[in-house]
Amino acid sequence: MKKEEATKIIIDCAKMYHENLENNNLLFIFGLPQMPEYFETLFLPRHFLHLTGVMIPANHFISSTDFYDRCLKSRLSLSDFCIPKDGTMDMKLSVLPRLIMIHKTAKMVGNYYGSKSLLYTERLAGNISACMGFVRDSNNYYIPNTALREDIHNVSERPQKRILAIYRKPSHESLYHELCYTAKGIIPSELSLPEYIRAKLCSESFTPAAPPSPAPPGTCGDSRV
Repeated sequence: MKKEEATKIIIDCAKMYHENLENNNLLFIFGLPQMPEYFETLFLPRHFLHLTGVMIPANHFISSTDFYDRCLKSRLSLSDFCIPKDGTMDMKLSVLPRLIMIHKTAKMVGNYYGSKSLLYTERLAGNISACMGFVRDSNNYYIPNTALREDIHNVSERPQKRILAIYRKPSHESLYHELCYTAKGIIPSELSLPEYIRAKLCSESFTPAAPPSPAPPGTCGDSRV
């Protein structure tokens, strides 16, 4: 892939990252509906660079946050990054637009088992075509550190665990209230969530909706009309 093409993809993905993930937490709930597990992620501006597969040149004194800011302003120049010779950039950029929407596209999670000698990551979330890798930070959040064009079955320990639901919130808020994804056949309000997971959700996130009130006589909802 030429630098010009890579630049356009990176800029487009940065703007998607800004709209969907920047300064947000995602809560992945996975496993068995009767015994759900979870992990939380944090996406900051400085994390975007790690997902692209490019590197900042050694003599180019900008930070990963500066790189991201230039992308958002459509001012990323060809001299702002270099392409590793291992071919990983092409693979990462080919799936990055889908991975930016991980809060809607991820289907499974698994622990990385070290199948790639030059890759370090801890936990993976994704599907059969792509996955995102995370490492735990000092605050016990998982932060993104790589993008992989891989079937999650091939790079994580078996058995992989099914994602049941994904929630999103701005990182400055304490409780999750936006439900982004539910697996087929799953009703989040019916999951047997332990109290330590429930404590992370606002009450509307797991309280079943009240049944609709019966229509008053004489309305179109009344069978006697």
